[in-house]
Amino acid sequence: MKKFLQLVFILFTFSVSSQGIKVNQKNSYTLFVKTLTNSKEIKYQDILNAYNNFIALHPENITVKVYKCKFIGSAYYDENEGYNLKYEETQECIDDLYSTYPNNPEVLLYKLENTYGEEGNELIDNIISIYKSNETDWNFEQISHFYEICANRFYDDHYKSISYAKKAEKFNDTLDLSVLISRAYLNLNNKEKAKKRLLTSLDIDHEAWVLNEKGKLLVELNEYEKALKMFDRVNEKDSTLLNTEGLYKIFLEKENYKQARMYLLKDTLDTWNKTINIQKLFSHDLLYSNPQLALESYRRLQKESYYDDFLGIKRLKLFIKSPFESWTFTEISHLLILVALIVVLFLIPYLWILPIYSFSRFFKLEKVKTEEKLSVNWSLKHFWVISFFYLFCQVVLGLVYYYQDYINYLFDIGYSYVDESLVESELEIANSVIVFSSLMLVSTLLFLNKKRLKFVLSSIFSFRQMIGFSILFVVFNFIILKILGGFFDLTDAANFIKALSAKEEIVAVFNEYGFVISVLIVALIVPFYEEIIFRGVILSSTEKHLGFARANIIQACLFATVHFSLKFFIFYFIFGIITGYTVKRTNGLFTGIVFHAVNNFAALFAIYMATKLLSGI
Repeated sequence: MKKFLQLVFILFTFSVSSQGIKVNQKNSYTLFVKTLTNSKEIKYQDILNAYNNFIALHPENITVKVYKCKFIGSAYYDENEGYNLKYEETQECIDDLYSTYPNNPEVLLYKLENTYGEEGNELIDNIISIYKSNETDWNFEQISHFYEICANRFYDDHYKSISYAKKAEKFNDTLDLSVLISRAYLNLNNKEKAKKRLLTSLDIDHEAWVLNEKGKLLVELNEYEKALKMFDRVNEKDSTLLNTEGLYKIFLEKENYKQARMYLLKDTLDTWNKTINIQKLFSHDLLYSNPQLALESYRRLQKESYYDDFLGIKRLKLFIKSPFESWTFTEISHLLILVALIVVLFLIPYLWILPIYSFSRFFKLEKVKTEEKLSVNWSLKHFWVISFFYLFCQVVLGLVYYYQDYINYLFDIGYSYVDESLVESELEIANSVIVFSSLMLVSTLLFLNKKRLKFVLSSIFSFRQMIGFSILFVVFNFIILKILGGFFDLTDAANFIKALSAKEEIVAVFNEYGFVISVLIVALIVPFYEEIIFRGVILSSTEKHLGFARANIIQACLFATVHFSLKFFIFYFIFGIITGYTVKRTNGLFTGIVFHAVNNFAALFAIYMATKLLSGI
């Protein structure tokens, strides 16, 4: 009788607190969270008691125990702030579940949902091992959910993400991960597979935000009519999710520039991220509107932030569009800052030229005067000029491709740049490599006369010997990379490509322009001008003042520095030292150019083969 009364009391308490929700119904925790409005803490305790009372009567029900933890974790979670007031209680509940049921699928999946980083990767390996040892404990829904978590967890590893996503859909035929898979294919520059996968899932009903993501992908894939229909579906479900950016691109493609501009104009009415939105409006007006409208947008930007066009590049573009528009004092001040920047670039090379000159004069290195020099007449003046050209080309590149992003970042303008501004697209990287390589090639050719060209093409080795030594050099470089932890086995091609992060420029040019153009830029032009600059101009000019050994170290350090990779600094330094000694040994640059070209070609060919291996995914 006593137990019966306790049961009645428990059921009564539960019915009051839950408003008819049963703790053991599917995903009860989400329904409970929605009831937490007024008197939140009281209701929270009532629902928690309901869970505890049910578990006391059904201690074998692991699902409800998981729901209890999920309720604790979501009841006080603030989505806007990304903060959970019950974080410690949630973690304690998860850890208690995991220690009690370390092999239970529901517990493992819940634990994985809340475990990240290296610990999360270790847990994934552990779950795979547990699943393989006893597959009968897992149902298809759980297996699918596990692979879905993995697909999202390895989002940056596109090949692995696609593989996991396909496995998740295989075990759950109602699951649609087309957005994730298509995005991964797009990131791999495989638009055909991205389009094919996305188009097969357009009729599936989803929440508005998922349909919105499909619409954005359709725009990127140039499927504008389908994207327009998708955005109509989004608008029917949730008009607040109106995708003005996607609609802008659609009408821009239709060459309806006025209609496209209306969507940008609408965004500028919002106070949040207003400056960023006006920047987009000005960019549109600069290309498609009349000069007066473009100038109006520009001056509207200046009112929002003086720093928006800190170096006056936008005003110069506007000047090219319409030379006779009036200038304000503020606009002229930006140009004065640009001139000041060029003056600074002119002076910067003295930071390393003067110490070299002063060191040799102060210590009067008599031995340097007597040792045999390279038979070429480059001097510190040439070192200074090529340094200026190098810095100038880098700045020009930044102003052409990344000006707005860098300005936003440096002066804290807007919010969209935080996650995206300095993340370059492969097309931007590839184009910047081609432009920079072309500029540097032209600059380098200005340093050549008949005698210097002869030095560039000189070598005591035959071409066959150079190729043989180059292959050995490539093997040596791979060994160095492996020692440094930057090389992965080619059998795991995805990891191999990832390991070539120091060579991301090579990957970008290859993905955007193909193998032949990549060979021309990466394996011919780049080695040619880099060897002339570092093992030619810098090495020979510095050698005259410091001797070969010191000069070789300096050029190798500079060579490693300009590759902007701390992880691979030692690799590039060793590369520079060896090619420097090759110049001394052969009294010419040609052997070093061949070494450099073969090395770059090997990296490019490895990327090509890795891509071939993964093309079937």
